[in-house]
Amino acid sequence: MKENNEPQMPDNCNAPKPVLHKPNVMSPIWLLPIVAVILGLYLMYQSITQAGIEIRVHFSNANGIVAGKTLVKYQGLIIGKVKNIALDDNLKGVYVTAEIDNKAEQVLRRNTQFWLVAPKASIAGISGLDALVTGNYIDLLPGDGEYSIKFTAIQNAPNNPPDDEGLIVHLTADKLSSVRPGSEIFYKKIPVGQVHSFTLDKKTDEILVEAVINKQYSYLVKDTSRFWNASGINAEFGVDGVKVETESLTAIISGALAFDSPPIGKPASDNQIYPLYNSISDAQRAVQIEFKLSNSNDIKIGNNIYFNGLKVGEITQVMTQPLIPTTQGSPSVATAIADVDPDVVDLFRDSTQFWVEKANLSLSESKNIVNLVTGNYILFTPGQGELRTTFDLVSNVDDLIPHKQISITANDANGLAVGNKVYYKNYPIGHISHVSFNTKTNLIDLNVNLYQDYAHLLTPSSRFINVSGVSVNASISGINVKSSPIAALVSGGIELVNNPAFKAKRKEQGYRLYPNLALAKLGNNAFKANKTVTLVSKPDHVISNGAPVYYRKLVVGTVADFHLAPDNEHVIITLDILSQYAHLINKNSVFWDVSGIEISGSLSNLQVQTESLLTIAAGGINFDNIKPVNNNKMSLAKSRLSHYKLFKSFAAATDNRPTVTLTFNSGSDINIGTEIKHKGIKVGEISSIKLKVDQGFVEATAKLETDYANYFARQGSLYWLENIEVGLDGIKNANTLISGAFINVTKGTGNEAHRFNVLNAAPDIAAEDAGLSVTLVSKRLMSLTAGTPVYYRQVEVGSVTHSELSALSDKILITLNILPEYQHLVRNDSQFWAVSGFNVDIGLTGATLKAESLKTILAGGIAFATPNPDKNSKLAAPFTQFNLAQEVNPDWLMWDTKIQKPAK
Repeated sequence: MKENNEPQMPDNCNAPKPVLHKPNVMSPIWLLPIVAVILGLYLMYQSITQAGIEIRVHFSNANGIVAGKTLVKYQGLIIGKVKNIALDDNLKGVYVTAEIDNKAEQVLRRNTQFWLVAPKASIAGISGLDALVTGNYIDLLPGDGEYSIKFTAIQNAPNNPPDDEGLIVHLTADKLSSVRPGSEIFYKKIPVGQVHSFTLDKKTDEILVEAVINKQYSYLVKDTSRFWNASGINAEFGVDGVKVETESLTAIISGALAFDSPPIGKPASDNQIYPLYNSISDAQRAVQIEFKLSNSNDIKIGNNIYFNGLKVGEITQVMTQPLIPTTQGSPSVATAIADVDPDVVDLFRDSTQFWVEKANLSLSESKNIVNLVTGNYILFTPGQGELRTTFDLVSNVDDLIPHKQISITANDANGLAVGNKVYYKNYPIGHISHVSFNTKTNLIDLNVNLYQDYAHLLTPSSRFINVSGVSVNASISGINVKSSPIAALVSGGIELVNNPAFKAKRKEQGYRLYPNLALAKLGNNAFKANKTVTLVSKPDHVISNGAPVYYRKLVVGTVADFHLAPDNEHVIITLDILSQYAHLINKNSVFWDVSGIEISGSLSNLQVQTESLLTIAAGGINFDNIKPVNNNKMSLAKSRLSHYKLFKSFAAATDNRPTVTLTFNSGSDINIGTEIKHKGIKVGEISSIKLKVDQGFVEATAKLETDYANYFARQGSLYWLENIEVGLDGIKNANTLISGAFINVTKGTGNEAHRFNVLNAAPDIAAEDAGLSVTLVSKRLMSLTAGTPVYYRQVEVGSVTHSELSALSDKILITLNILPEYQHLVRNDSQFWAVSGFNVDIGLTGATLKAESLKTILAGGIAFATPNPDKNSKLAAPFTQFNLAQEVNPDWLMWDTKIQKPAK
C-alpha cells in the first residue's frame, strides 16, 4: 500500500486511471441572493426618492369625500389621493389626510386654497359636471408663502382673478339685488364686461362690486359714466307657447348691469369707483315723457315700458287730475310721468302710439300672466313727425284702430267683456270697448267699436247675436252644430248679422243683443214674457238654479226655482221657458234629467250614458213631445194641481216593458239593475226595490224584455237567485264574484202571472231537464248534500237534488236525478252505495287506500251498479226506492253488465 493511501490497482487491470480536479472557491448559486439584495436596495431608493408628500386639510364635514377614492386635482391633472379621514379635536370638522405627488411640491404653500368639487345646480347655473363621471374631487389654487402641509379648506371655489388686460372698475351700492359674479355688463344692449366679485364693506355697510370691462370696450367708460342695475324679465304665456323678453338670458339668470358713455368726460382710470344705481331713473339718465290716461287703474308707479322686448323706461308718477268738463258726463283724465332711455327718445313723434298690455287669463288665451305679479306694462309703435314728450295712453291696443262707436243693450253680460271681438261672417270687424250695468233699465249697456273699414256693414236692420259658445239645433232629421270662431267660442264675442228678412228698427230704438240667431229672427217678440212650467220629482235628482232646459239639445229655458213639496217626499221644480219656445209645451211633453253622467250595470257590464258633453259640465233637463207611455203628469196628495213628472232618464220616460213583481226573503244580494237570465241570456232586470217592513220581505219590480215576457210572466215560471258557491267539490258561479248575483228563471206554461217568489237556490228539478228521479233510503245522510254527484263506472251520470227525513224520522230519504241520457242504466235490481271519502285497509303487508275518485274524497258521492238482466229485470220507474249501502259489496264491482243504449 502506498503512503498516500491511494487505492492500488491489480497488475492485470486495464481500466483507465482517474483524473482528480480541485473544487471552485464559490458556487454560482450565491449570485441570486446578491442580485436580490442589489434590487431591494434600488427599490428602497426609488421608494424614498419618489414617495408622495402627506398633507392634512381641515374640512367642515366629510360629505362627498371617501378615503382611498377621492382624488386631488390641479388644473384637471391628478396629483394625489385621500388616504384617511378623521374627526378633529373639537368634533366640529374633519381632518382629511392626502398623499400628494412630490412633483407637485411647489403648489404646497401657506396660502394655497383647497375646496371640494361636487355637482351643483341652481338658477344661476350648473357646476361640477365632470364630478358626475369621475366622482367628487378636491381642487386647489396655489398660493404664496412658505412651504406647508397643513391647510384649511374653503367652502366654494374662489373667483378667477380679473383679466389683467381689461379695465377694472369698482361699484358701490346699498343692496346687491340680483347681481352676482359672472353677471354681464351692457352698453347699449351689447355685453362689454362682467362682474368679478363683491364684498361687504364693514365700515360703510355698502356692497363693493368689482367689475371688469373688456379691453376693446374700455374706452367707453368715462369718468362721467353712470352704472345702473339692468336686471329684469317680461314674459307672455299663451296657447302657442311662452315668450320671454329681457335684456338677455344672462340677465334673467344672474342679473346684469348697464352704463352710459357721455360725450363729455375723460377715459376712466383703472380701479376707479362709481356708484351703482338701482335703475336708469335713479341714475338720472332718463328722459321724462307724459301720458294722458282715460283710466288711472291701468297704470301704477313702477310699470315698465318695453320696445321690441327690451325695457326702455318705467312709470315714476301717476296723478289723477279731473279736467273741467266741457259737456255733461265728460270723463276725468289722469296723467302719468315716465322715465325712458335716451336711446329711444328719437322714436317718440307725432304719430307714435302707446297702449297698456294687461294680464288676460282665459281658456282661449293666457297672455301676460306675469303681470298678475309684476303689474301691467306699456308698449308703443314708433311714429313719424315732430318729436313729442306728451302722448295719449289707451287701455287696449284695438282702441287705436280708427272706428265707429255704437251702443248695444243686452239682457245679461254672459260672455261679454271689454276686448271681446265683434264678428261678421266669422271675421273680426270690431270689439267691445265698454261694459256697464244700467240701474234704470236693469240691462247691460255695451259700447262697441266697429273698425272704420267695416262701418258700412251696419244698417238699421242689422242685428247682433251673442256668439259665446256652441249653437246646437237638433231635430228628427238630424243635428246641426254651429260653432263660432275659437276666440268667441271660449272667451265670448258678438256677431253682426244682416238679413233681408229683418225689419229695420226705428230711429229712436237702439240695437239689442240676441242670445242666438233664432231669437234674432223674432225681433222684438224675442223679449216677451217667458212661460212657467212646474215639474215634480223625487229628491234624488241633482238640480240647481240656472241649469239649462233643452228641447232636442237646443237650450229653450232654465231652472228658475226648486223647493220641497208639502208632502216632504217630492221636490217641485219651476222652469222658465223662453217665450219663443213656449208653444213647444203641450200635453204630450215628457221631461227627463240629463245632469252629468249616468253609470249603471256591473263590473262585467258597465254602462256609461250622458246626453252630451255640455250636460256633463252644466247638467240640465231635457224634454220632447212624444206619446206618453208612463203617465207624464201627477198630482200630489191633498193637492188638485197637476205637475209634469221628471223622469230619471229618457229610457225611464219611454220604458214600456212589461213588469213583474218579485219577492225576496232578503235584499242583500240584489240591486237596481240586477239581471234576470234564462240559459245565460239576459231577459230582464230589476228596476226598483222596496222593503215591506210589515210583511217582512223585500219586494222588487222587474222589467222583462218585450220579446221574452210572454214566456216568463206565466204560472209555472220559477225564479231563483244565483250567487257564488264555494264547496269541497269546487266553486260554482264564480263569474258572479265580479258581475254580482243574478236571477235565473225557467219558462212557465200556465196562465199569465205577474207576481213570483224568488227562491234562494235552484229548484230541485228543472222542468226541461227532468231525467229520472229515484229515492234512496239510508240510515244516515253522511256527507251527501244537494249537488253531490252520482257515478256509474266512475262516470258522473246525475246528482243529489234533495234529502229529507222519512215520515217516522227513522230514515233519510235522498232524491237523485239521473240525467236523461243515462236513465236506462237504472233498473229495479240496481244496487247503490255511498262513496264519500275513502277507506283504508291496514294489514301486515301495508295499507291500502280505496276511493271512487279524487272528487269523492273531497265532496263525497253515490255510485251504483246494475247486474245482468233476468226475467224479473226492468227499467226503474220514477221515484223507485232503493236502499243505500254504506259500503260497496265487492261482488257488485265484478258485474260486467252490457246495457244497450236506447235509440233516440
